[in-house]
Amino acid sequence: APQTERPPLDLVLVIDKSGSMNGAPIASVKAAVGHLLRLLGPDDRAGVVAFDDEVELVLDLNRHDADAAIAKVNAVQGGGMTNLSGGWLKALEMLEGSARDNALRRIVLLTDGQANVGETNPDRLCTNTSTARARNVTTTTIGFGDSYDERLLSAMADSGAGNDYWCAGPDQAPQIFNDEFEGLASVVAQNVSVELRPSAGVLGMRVLNEFPITEVAGGLQIALGDAYGDEHRKVIAELLVPPVRDVGPYALGEIIVRWTSVGDDIELHTTTIPIGIGVSNDPDAVDPGADPAVTEQVNILRAAEERRKALDAINEGDFGSASMSLSMAADFLTDSGADPMMISELRMDSARLESGEWDDASSKKQWSTRRSESKGRKRRYDD
Repeated sequence: APQTERPPLDLVLVIDKSGSMNGAPIASVKAAVGHLLRLLGPDDRAGVVAFDDEVELVLDLNRHDADAAIAKVNAVQGGGMTNLSGGWLKALEMLEGSARDNALRRIVLLTDGQANVGETNPDRLCTNTSTARARNVTTTTIGFGDSYDERLLSAMADSGAGNDYWCAGPDQAPQIFNDEFEGLASVVAQNVSVELRPSAGVLGMRVLNEFPITEVAGGLQIALGDAYGDEHRKVIAELLVPPVRDVGPYALGEIIVRWTSVGDDIELHTTTIPIGIGVSNDPDAVDPGADPAVTEQVNILRAAEERRKALDAINEGDFGSASMSLSMAADFLTDSGADPMMISELRMDSARLESGEWDDASSKKQWSTRRSESKGRKRRYDD
């Protein structure tokens, strides 16, 4: 997507100040919040909410003097449990109570633990972020350390059309906040979706990416969320066609891309692209239009699927199956020409599993890497 003049941002940061965040974790998050506050433009507004058992309004949604705002953030003291839902709901209340028609509205939620006070049901938490998204309030989540619920935070971000990140430790927090801000500051379209409508001659269809997918009349709709300037998003689908077809052009269906422009003139745009293949009677024919980049991306997504299988097996205590899945993921990435360091890491993790060695941080690493491979944006911050 090309760059364009950006709309103003309305951003509420929701930070966990429960007892487990005391010390270096909360200090690093405060520093990261302060860094982000200094990045804001003259027409951007920010608010800060902190939560443990209770919810604390640290900064109202407004334009702030950075030094004064940072002093208030640095004064936050915590301890206690994790009222994740209460913090998020307060942020939504702030954004809904002071809405600007042309602003991008985003909640950024950071936590290092499990939701254990207030609303804790994952389905209802995701329904909240989905409902907010329908009102043009999106949600990004950041998991800190190795004790948070990565499946919950990823699901909340998916239903809220935001990003999800793994922050391994204090050193990575500023970079995550910086990358999230830079993404928001470069948004050129919102609510981007790709709809795949297969023709009657297609027997089946499967999307390899892990984007939110909804069945619609005649096909599937894949929600991509916001589009950033100079960013390329990739959606890969497999279509099953009959083994015997007439020679010549063969229609596979159509792709419908929808997005909403940002800024003062908000409009819904739609474009339709027909898709098809050529059929030859030569069984050894080579498709001259085949794109090797697509094959590479297919292997990357197959590796992501093997990571998912490995994580499911780990949750069931089946380290042998998990080891085999990570080994297969390494093979797929080798075929795609991926980073040799990543392939080596996978093979070492496969060996660790084979010998029964594993920890929560390793699961977070595999989860966030898998999400990065599937969605095409960096999710893992542990270096």
